Amino acid sequence: MPTSLKNLSVGITAFLDILGCGDRILNAQTTADIDAVVTDIRTIQKDFEFRPKDKHVKEVHAGSKKTVLAFSDSVVVNVALTSKMTKLQGTFDPIMSELSGMAFAQGRCATNGLFLRGGVDLGWWYRTGTILASESLVGAYKTEGTASVPVIALTGRLYDFLSGHRDRRFYSKDIEPVDSLLRHYSYDGPRGKVSFWYLDYITVIAESVDWITSAEQRQSCLAAPPERRDHIRELGYRRNLRDWFKEHARQIMLAHGRAKNESVKHKYEWLADYHNEIAPRFTPSPLALCTLVRP
Repeated sequence: MPTSLKNLSVGITAFLDILGCGDRILNAQTTADIDAVVTDIRTIQKDFEFRPKDKHVKEVHAGSKKTVLAFSDSVVVNVALTSKMTKLQGTFDPIMSELSGMAFAQGRCATNGLFLRGGVDLGWWYRTGTILASESLVGAYKTEGTASVPVIALTGRLYDFLSGHRDRRFYSKDIEPVDSLLRHYSYDGPRGKVSFWYLDYITVIAESVDWITSAEQRQSCLAAPPERRDHIRELGYRRNLRDWFKEHARQIMLAHGRAKNESVKHKYEWLADYHNEIAPRFTPSPLALCTLVRP
């Protein structure tokens, strides 16, 4: 029987998993251990909108032909290049928006102590019933495997598609979306140099921080004279930035302290360096820095 074209699409696929979750599963000895793992898996599934209950989110999934699958501690996300959304907006903005959403979800997971590693690729996707075959899923899975640090890495094919997209010219250099969303990483691996672009989730989160710290503070701002409102907002913004970086740093330090071997510790040391490079751009507070005990 020939392959049905209605089940075949071209788009981006992300393969994501929780760093260290496999070892936690293998080492789980009590029901409490298992419950903790299951809770973390549910958290990542929720952050990446697996089986959403919200009506608006369901409509967005349908409009963008988005599929979210979950397998144990891994999540697979696929978004088609041909959908109601792309017919209205083209293929560049919806894909960039989806990648930005992944960065937000990665940041939310990180402040819950769940550090993700993943890959994203561009290619064909075929799914019907229990059958799933996908060029982009294989590419994303292989890319996740080569990423030696907890990041969501793009394949060269996807990066070239985005960086060379004709719709990119509509943006000014000040708000250029590809450069503002991605960072470059390279290292010398056992089989040669590995180089890729990855989602700069720390910057994405920091640039989206709100000024509201509580309902009381919001009401106080609304009731204040106009000349006081900007001051209240600025203080709230600074506090939220400091608190986010402080919590992110705390989770990195906890994960580093729990790591059982040097290769895993190295991943969190790299993450701490990444954190400490970005944090001073947004807050001068020394509490926002990540200080690890290194050998």
